Amino acid sequence: MHPLPEFKIEIIQIEDDKIFLKTNYSWAICLNAEYGGKPQSYYLAKSLLNFRKLKKFFPDYAFPVGEWQIKKTNFQLRPYQEKDVNFLSPQKSVGIFNEMRTGKTPIALTIFQRWKAPNLIIICPSILQAQWQEAIENWLNQPAYLLSYLSLTERQIIYQKFCQEKNWIIIISKDIFKIDSKYFRGLRKKKKPIFCSLIDEAHYLRNYQSQQSKSLYTLKDSEYKMVLTGTPLVNHSSDIFGILKFLQPEIYTSYWKFAEEFFLVRETEIPKASRTFKIKRVLGFKNEKMKQELQQRLNQISVARKQKEVLPWLPLIEQQEIKLLMEKNQQLLYSRWTQKWDKNYPLEFLAKLKTLTLFPPALIHKRKDKRDFLTEEDRKLLKDCQGSKISYLVDFCQANSQQGLLIFSTRTETFLEPLAQALQKTKLKVALLTGKISHQQRIEFISAFQQQKIKILLCNIQSAGLGLNLSRADIAIFADRSYSPADNEQAEARFLPTKESENPKTRLIIDLVCKGTIDEKILNLLKRKKDITKIITANPEYLL
Repeated sequence: MHPLPEFKIEIIQIEDDKIFLKTNYSWAICLNAEYGGKPQSYYLAKSLLNFRKLKKFFPDYAFPVGEWQIKKTNFQLRPYQEKDVNFLSPQKSVGIFNEMRTGKTPIALTIFQRWKAPNLIIICPSILQAQWQEAIENWLNQPAYLLSYLSLTERQIIYQKFCQEKNWIIIISKDIFKIDSKYFRGLRKKKKPIFCSLIDEAHYLRNYQSQQSKSLYTLKDSEYKMVLTGTPLVNHSSDIFGILKFLQPEIYTSYWKFAEEFFLVRETEIPKASRTFKIKRVLGFKNEKMKQELQQRLNQISVARKQKEVLPWLPLIEQQEIKLLMEKNQQLLYSRWTQKWDKNYPLEFLAKLKTLTLFPPALIHKRKDKRDFLTEEDRKLLKDCQGSKISYLVDFCQANSQQGLLIFSTRTETFLEPLAQALQKTKLKVALLTGKISHQQRIEFISAFQQQKIKILLCNIQSAGLGLNLSRADIAIFADRSYSPADNEQAEARFLPTKESENPKTRLIIDLVCKGTIDEKILNLLKRKKDITKIITANPEYLL
């Protein structure tokens, strides 16, 4: 056994195809390790990639001499992606503003390769961390470490290694980086490392005065910088200032100086008590010349391709699987509950784990029974745990508010209704299509959606799976699937064109999957058109 004193990792055994580790969930996520079926038991494939990954933490460990599997990467840039890379890579501060599904990630990673920067730090929404980790390991065949679940002390030690050593790629959520940014900035001042900073979903920088943005601006002096977002402008053209302040801080120092250069600014005086307050409001561009000037400046440092321009060959239906990391409390409970498996009640056990991946607080309100898994400690953990799927969907709906969105689930009270409340808090207009609504409401909601008066429709798979025309939708998202393949196929058919005259636009179907959970096995079975209920009844231990 070779424990690592600073961290909670221990290499237990290396076999023909696996490296077995004893560690906790936080480190398993950091290393992208798979669950081994027992508490603190995880493993990695015996590959050259994982050898390099562990060598960072175990430099003196005597890894066995022999064949280490080399992961083959067959990825290739599309012609327009190659053009974007060739245009952007000679610069050191760039923006990738291409629309969704045009492949911003491979463009960004290839630019990073061209830059030959020693290290890379990626700051992104927490729900996208796992996708970045897999993309880096698949596309670049390089280790990527996800820090957000580690303790503050553990993160700080890795930051130190990042600033002192080469070939580190670290991924961290924007919320955790807000905590770490001052420490990381102080460390960099001492060590002066050269690295690349990449900010994903950078439209958050439009609120340039927020604490979140200020933490990201501590990286604006990085040697190399990249920002990615398909929606750089959310409400007003002046929103771009927050991104420009990050990419070119020496030019864009003041928001009002920027606004007054390009836009009409109206100043209003408001008397209050004995004082008068002046309030400025930014209107439209001063003139067409200033609009073109700003666009020209952006064109010099960024690309912004439209999907319809570069992907005319896309099929009418495109499938996408998005893997999400569960929130920390979610995962703690999930790991704990898998140890309480009761083979006599497999479907009931499956239902509770499914609720945990969808909307954990729903378990608190369930009626207690003899097989209730919840302890008082569990209830405390669940209290403030919204769940990664609702967090992802709120962000996704805000970023894609102009598209017709269908969100499907088998759960009404324990997912769709809480999701509706979370979306309404962000001022998004939604409607619920479930078995609870009247026939008249059903007709009104469908009509409003088809006329694009409502952009987001939350649908129960069973209630909205038959006899409906929702062809105005651009994207259908499945938070979970019915155990019956036929129900899912009926739901997917709801947003296909029903008339030859309707626009044959590309439509996207997204499955949200919590990484390392029953979601993965359920979806794999459904892809093979298997009935989940029959399989679990016949083989109750299949899911574990």
